[in-house]
Amino acid sequence: MSPSVKITYTLHPSPVNSSPSSSILYSAIAGVRAHLPLRNLHWKSSSRTSLRTIQEIDVELVELGEVSSARGMAESVLDSPLVNMCFVVCEDAEIYKSQTRNFVRDWLSLLAARRAPHTALIVLVNPPSVVEKTGKSVWGKDKGVLGKLKADFNVGKVDRCIQLNLPPPETKDPAAWPELLNKIKESFVSAFDSAILEREEEVKRGEAQRLMVGWNFCTWFLLKESLAQSFELVNLPEDSLIVYEELEASFLQVVKEQNLSWIGKLGANGPNDDSLPILDTTVKPYREMLRNSAISIFDFRIYLFARQGILLGKLGRVTEVAKRGQWFVASLAKRLRENESDLAEYFIESWTYTACMDIVSKCDRWSYTDRSNGNYSGLTTYESARLELLDIARIQVERLGVSLGHLPNAYPFQPPSTLLPFQQSSILFDEASVSSSVPPSPTVPRRQRISNNLLSESISDHAKFLELYKDLTDKAQKAHVKFGKIGSSIRLKADLSALALISKEWNNAYSSSRALAMDCVEQRIWEPVSKFAMETAFKAHKHLNNVKDLDWAELGVAYLEVCATNPSKGEELDTVIEGLKALDVGLDVKDHRAFEVIMMQDECLFEDDQTSITVKVSNRLGSTVLIDSISLYFVNPSGEGVFYYSKNIDLQPGSNSVKLLCSTSTQGIYILRVATITLGRISFLYNTTDQITRLTVRRDDDGPQVKMRMPYDMRLDDDSKIVFEIKGGRFDIKSAFLRLQSLNGDISYVLSEAKIYNRTLQLNEQGSIVIGDISLGQAMEVYVPYMSSSTAELAQAHIILQYETEKGSRAWIDTQCVKMGLPLTVNVQDFFRPQCLLSHFTIAADANDSLKIFSVDLSVLNESSYEVEACGKTTHSVVVTPQQSLSCLFRIRKKITEKDSTPSLRLSIKYCKVEEEIRSSVVEALRTVPPSARAEVEHIIRQVLADRSRWKAYLVGEPLGDTLRPYLDRIPEVAKEFCAGLNNRSNSAKWRTLDIPVDVPQRRLLTTIRITALSTDEKLVYQGRPLAMKLLISTSSEWMGVPIPLSVEEENQKLMFDVQANPDDWVLLGKKRGSFISDSENDEEQHIVLLPIRAGVIFLPHVLVHPIELGPLPGQPISQYQTQTCGQGILYESYVENAGQTINVLPAKKEVTTIVPVPLPSGIAHEADWDE
Repeated sequence: MSPSVKITYTLHPSPVNSSPSSSILYSAIAGVRAHLPLRNLHWKSSSRTSLRTIQEIDVELVELGEVSSARGMAESVLDSPLVNMCFVVCEDAEIYKSQTRNFVRDWLSLLAARRAPHTALIVLVNPPSVVEKTGKSVWGKDKGVLGKLKADFNVGKVDRCIQLNLPPPETKDPAAWPELLNKIKESFVSAFDSAILEREEEVKRGEAQRLMVGWNFCTWFLLKESLAQSFELVNLPEDSLIVYEELEASFLQVVKEQNLSWIGKLGANGPNDDSLPILDTTVKPYREMLRNSAISIFDFRIYLFARQGILLGKLGRVTEVAKRGQWFVASLAKRLRENESDLAEYFIESWTYTACMDIVSKCDRWSYTDRSNGNYSGLTTYESARLELLDIARIQVERLGVSLGHLPNAYPFQPPSTLLPFQQSSILFDEASVSSSVPPSPTVPRRQRISNNLLSESISDHAKFLELYKDLTDKAQKAHVKFGKIGSSIRLKADLSALALISKEWNNAYSSSRALAMDCVEQRIWEPVSKFAMETAFKAHKHLNNVKDLDWAELGVAYLEVCATNPSKGEELDTVIEGLKALDVGLDVKDHRAFEVIMMQDECLFEDDQTSITVKVSNRLGSTVLIDSISLYFVNPSGEGVFYYSKNIDLQPGSNSVKLLCSTSTQGIYILRVATITLGRISFLYNTTDQITRLTVRRDDDGPQVKMRMPYDMRLDDDSKIVFEIKGGRFDIKSAFLRLQSLNGDISYVLSEAKIYNRTLQLNEQGSIVIGDISLGQAMEVYVPYMSSSTAELAQAHIILQYETEKGSRAWIDTQCVKMGLPLTVNVQDFFRPQCLLSHFTIAADANDSLKIFSVDLSVLNESSYEVEACGKTTHSVVVTPQQSLSCLFRIRKKITEKDSTPSLRLSIKYCKVEEEIRSSVVEALRTVPPSARAEVEHIIRQVLADRSRWKAYLVGEPLGDTLRPYLDRIPEVAKEFCAGLNNRSNSAKWRTLDIPVDVPQRRLLTTIRITALSTDEKLVYQGRPLAMKLLISTSSEWMGVPIPLSVEEENQKLMFDVQANPDDWVLLGKKRGSFISDSENDEEQHIVLLPIRAGVIFLPHVLVHPIELGPLPGQPISQYQTQTCGQGILYESYVENAGQTINVLPAKKEVTTIVPVPLPSGIAHEADWDE
């Protein structure tokens, strides 16, 4: 193919040595050559919609005589010159008429005889000396010789003539050449357009004759290819590529019509067909074979791909070349595989290797060529396609190695019979019907050797082959890593590990395969490369005799993960399982695929003194595994946890039903937290997401029980204790330990002072209370002192009872809460009298409880000097509610004894909670209900007891059975018997006793006041008549208690009396207030006058007596006075002896006048200040 476009020139007059005209013509030719190549040509063809810009054309100026006039078959339109120039020098009109005009006419006739599209251009060259003589006439026409040339040779509007005014020698005039150069470009574009249109018409006529006899695809192919070559010569590779793609589409259409008689057999049996580059169209005479219709399918497809690849390379689309190359190699290799028997041995592998390496080589060169647009952004994408081509080439070497025995026929190496991947979506090289349209090639003698020297040498030498394959693989792997294709490099790393294993490089094999396995885990790539990597690592580890450490354990666990996803059994599976069992290091593995645990039920079952559940355990490994244990850990909302477990289980492949037992007695709703399968010291943890994750755990009613409560008998003056009541179950208990943990920080238990039967218990090393043995059905109470803040109301404890039975260790756990406050309140009010003390006790229930009070006793201690008498006793219990309290009155007398003792009494209250009584009765009555209906009755009663308003009638005396009967109407057959049992059942609740120390008030000074009339003559009292009354105040020291010497201040303590009369009843006259010194031997007597102001029954006035607080004596410090005042412990009590006495006042018989003092208004002087 000609590398440049030819433009001819002809000189007139003919050059003669030393002729002035010759130097002028040669100067003109040299000037044109100096401005080549032509640039920025714009071609607008009528057959195309868009304007094409030809950036540059490499032009070669040749004399017309040097160009052959013969036209070859299917040549490019540029094989013949499209522009012919005639340079003439003529300054005289006569010479023009006699010589120049005739020469130009002969020249045009010669061009017409060549019968090729062209453009004639006549250039009049003017020497520098005649430049000024040229120009335009007054009519705008050219003068002189140029005008005559245009008049004689212009055809219509086509201007064939132009003049060139040469600049003076050795000077440069930029304005002298643009007109000529533009005319040359215009002429070339015009001729090129005409030639292309003419050639396109020829192609269309040829294609229209496709169905005619004698039509030849090869001839038509060359004809249309000439268009592509023409476009390529003028640097329009895009248009050239379009033509080749149209040719390929035509080829596929012919293949579809099964009309390939003009193409030879498959081919690929030339001496160097497997080693020739496929992107070089000069290695074979492809066009000559096309002209002779002697080209094979193999050569034709290579030539067509090569032409497209070269054009794409010129366009800088190297990524597309690489990708199309993959598809082309794959499709043609598939076609060759169908006729493999006609090819040389290993021909396909050798050709594929050569083709891929050639594509890579050419694309590498094109990718770094300077681009006109400066766009190198596609190189990163190209690298990806390049790596795939290199990998295809590497795989061919790998297949050769497997076929020849240099590599084992096992993973990860490709088996020799495996075909290359073929993209059915490729429209470039798809030949679905080629095999059916071409008859099978005749059998040719099989060549003994392939022509690729590198592969040929490697085939015969095992060491060279391994070196070649390792070098290819190592380079490809590093290239993948360099460009961030970590996932793609996994397979290459597997090949390198396999090579190390084959070469018995154990250290390299172990390190590379272990690193490969770690990459697979990180990239989540499991099959089959990860399995191979791990098995290789185990084999190398075994040959190295390394210690099985934590790294080996992690690798083994990952290997089990791979085996769980692969239905076939792993080679090293049994060895790895045994190795994991024997490890000395522990490892926790979460959500491993080897096993799966699923709960089969949501409620536990009783199994002797344990509970059990059934789970389904799936073993996805292809082997039976003896595991050490399976356990499920459940937690409740309060954080308590229990384990269900089973030991030494053979897990068969597939699903296994396993029963798990729990030796811990508890109850409630538990949530599955984690399932654990233990293999040696390896724990497989599963956070299950199945629907059944809740487990209802029930406690064995006949098993051991621990109940936390306050003591039934409480003495407020004793240390605070909490009772833990332990009951034995159906079996004897050995070596019981009680562990307590306070769940609120305000309370701490003094475990070291725990007692049972007044015997102090010991603590073990773990801080648990040693209980000892408990016989069947035995109950015991453990009293544990505690310390708490004054604000603590509830005591919450986590209780664990650990014990041994004949069947093993057991535990009982629970979290219980008890209210430490008393369910009742007691208030006392004392009334002092000279001979006795009346104590009024008021007992009320707490706001949330109702109580039954059986008895309230106030007793004296031994050898006490007091005696107590209750004000009446009842023989039945009394209900006390927060709104209805109980009042108890006791009279306390002092005995006449010579010896005084501490005045201390004890108030004992025997009571029970109504709700506890009801629940106890219901529990006992439920035992008589048939088991089938027991759950329903229990559910209904629980709802009723939760609402106090439903059983309020029981508090006022209605029988319990009658109270609950209306809520059991839907089960009448059971309700009748159940309610009758409640009515006939006596109180089964445990009575509680509260013992409160009561101190008899001491150091009380009692003053008794009596108001009597001075005169007893008048029996009738009228309204308005004054009454003379005597106020008698006596002092008693009966309640001063144990004799204590009085201080001077106490002996001289003054008291004040204050008569308080109701102003609506009395007008008080006389001494309303007064003071006196207390004296138990002498009474104080005062006189007052009472004037009744209304009629009716009127109570006597009230009198108060209280001590007078005096200030410090003169000279006495205030601090000393305050100390003395605070030290006085005497309290003063007073009462009016006849406070309940009344006076019947009759209405007055006449008007009563009284003097009532009225305050004077402000500004009015006192009477003593008035003027007389």
